[in-house]
Amino acid sequence: MLTVAVHDVAPSTLDEVEWLLERLDALGVERRVLKVIPAEPTARDDARLVDLLRREAANGSELVLHGWTHRAEGRRRGSSADRLRARLFAGDAAELLTLPGDELRRRVTAGRDWLERHGLPSSGYCPPGWLATEALVPALRDAGFHYLVTLRGLRDLRRRRTITLPPQGYMGAGKLQEGLVRLGGTVLAGPLRALLRAPARRFFLHPQGASDSDDCARVLTAIAAVARRHRAVTYAELLDG
Repeated sequence: MLTVAVHDVAPSTLDEVEWLLERLDALGVERRVLKVIPAEPTARDDARLVDLLRREAANGSELVLHGWTHRAEGRRRGSSADRLRARLFAGDAAELLTLPGDELRRRVTAGRDWLERHGLPSSGYCPPGWLATEALVPALRDAGFHYLVTLRGLRDLRRRRTITLPPQGYMGAGKLQEGLVRLGGTVLAGPLRALLRAPARRFFLHPQGASDSDDCARVLTAIAAVARRHRAVTYAELLDG
């Protein structure tokens, strides 16, 4: 099986998001995961964003909440490894690694309320940069989310299990970061998939600069090769299957 997630779906990225969705349509990947940012500082409740999400959900795609503002605020918390990964790869996006527990909980609840207000279904949550403090899991359970997306894979909050899905994809970042991501995706993801018997190939795409990026084009080519042999599914389908 195959999973493809489009990250950072927000009012400011919709042109590039729609370009990516058109490319995935052309590859036959019509069921995908959209990771949604509801509250960019400059635009909230954008009608075009809501229309796109409703259309995608009606076509079988899955919506996953992707933080609240997707912007770090204050010092980085968590383990030294998480702080290093945030510095190398997340830039100013590691929102949930910088929040005290009460504010983190408030934003998780606000995200759930935003989805429900617009009639948008979602059972999954992916923190920006796959980074968050330990306060996130109890906040997600209390808000009614069923699973957490991590760098390693999917953490099922109902059945208390983890499905390992080594990722590869396009970050929408600088050449150094894209090179490191490509190295990890090609050198590490393949052996890990075989060793851990991952049930699906997992790809991610960021919209930033996607239409002009050779790195994004390489990832789309890789997705096309896998899509010819494997069925595209959502995260929720993997967990429930």
